[in-house]
Amino acid sequence: MIQVYSEIGTLKKVLVNRPGNEIKQVHPFYLHEMLFEDTPYLKDAQKEHDSFTGILKDNDVEVFYLRDLFTQAMKNENARKNFTGEFTAVSGIASISLKMKVEEYYDGLSTEDFVEAIFCGIRRDNEFFAHGNSLGEMTYKDDLFIVNPMPNSYFTRDSSINIADGVIISNMSKPYRKREPLVLKYIHKYSDEFAENPSENLMDNSLPYGIEGGDVIILSDKVVCIGCTERTSPGAIEYVAVNLFRKGFEKIYAFELERGRNAMHLDGMVTMIAPDTFIFNPFLSGKVNVFELTKGAKQPINVQCVAEPWDKILSRALGTALHFIPCGNGDLITGNWEMWNLGSNLLTIKPGEVVGYDRNEVTLDLLDKAGIEVHTFKGSELSRGRGGAHCMSMPIFREKF
Repeated sequence: MIQVYSEIGTLKKVLVNRPGNEIKQVHPFYLHEMLFEDTPYLKDAQKEHDSFTGILKDNDVEVFYLRDLFTQAMKNENARKNFTGEFTAVSGIASISLKMKVEEYYDGLSTEDFVEAIFCGIRRDNEFFAHGNSLGEMTYKDDLFIVNPMPNSYFTRDSSINIADGVIISNMSKPYRKREPLVLKYIHKYSDEFAENPSENLMDNSLPYGIEGGDVIILSDKVVCIGCTERTSPGAIEYVAVNLFRKGFEKIYAFELERGRNAMHLDGMVTMIAPDTFIFNPFLSGKVNVFELTKGAKQPINVQCVAEPWDKILSRALGTALHFIPCGNGDLITGNWEMWNLGSNLLTIKPGEVVGYDRNEVTLDLLDKAGIEVHTFKGSELSRGRGGAHCMSMPIFREKF
């Protein structure tokens, strides 16, 4: 069962994905396409991730592993067949006959090997395809993969958004990540955690509109902020808003940010960490336009541009004065360094108690002075994929705040 009505209610259940062999498929010549800054070292990445989940478990958070839930789902024969068809259809396989052979390859694998192949991809030098006579197998020999891996899947915040008692299955914009939401779709229908009560998807994934979890901030059980960014489009916000109004939310604030890596997601701009405290990116360039969406009387949605600065809007939405902590204290070098190293990418486990990387010392000092308790862990390898504790976690259940 899903229950998420805030960013700060005491965290009881969370979904994570421990990095696996898929990140060993990150190639140094294709870092840009694979959305990594450098090649991660798996053994240390796993140690760092285990430290992260260890903190959560020590604080009475029940940790669910995405790969385990997906394996459970794929033990259902019909679910696996349907998943395979959907997955291969969106994997950019070079020809129809090669797609059929990929499906044949998948069909011959055990459940565990099938799951591993889904995450790790299929390389061109795989022996199963060594003597193929289809055009898809005989051409594009310089490609690394027949089916690309999913090395970014340890950032579980992005591929779905649990909100209220439902889920938004993401429509992801980057080619290497487009297939990750399919894994979540089947988890929410067939895994042991959800099979008896499948989650309602609040997004229509057949629509040509992008949306990603890092762009959604749940201020309260009445107000949600959604980034209008390069990853999340107006069409998706409008569609999701109608369903959120049905769930009892009263206002959706769409934050229009510049489209680019500087403002990849809204949670890179501002994150709620206590009832009256936010951490924010002091270097967000360009103007931030904010639009208020409410339920319409004669049409599904009313939209109006809000003239107030975004921080005043948040304060008004929560009905209280707010404290904003600038990541890195806004210093031109240290501040940018700590933003780059995910100093603002914090996961709140209780009001005023968060988890984050240990390397952002200026920000950690500011948090301490503000009375925020921080549990830290090393993230030298995990951060190479441009994400931190907030990106690596998808809350399933929070106590209502």
